[in-house]
Amino acid sequence: IYMPMVPQAAVAMLACARIGAIHSVVFGGFSPEALRSRILDADCSVLITADEGVRGGKRIP
Repeated sequence: IYMPMVPQAAVAMLACARIGAIHSVVFGGFSPEALRSRILDADCSVLITADEGVRGGKRIP
């Protein structure tokens, strides 16, 4: 799960628990290379993400 601190992140975690899937929350401060290596190491089949987040009332892509 690669999402900002939004309610949908909690919903995604609960949905994984509901279906019995293992979830892993990835810190958003990692570089693209670090993210890539963690996703590949985890052998993911699904990545849940968001198009943008909101911080201080401003949309952040």
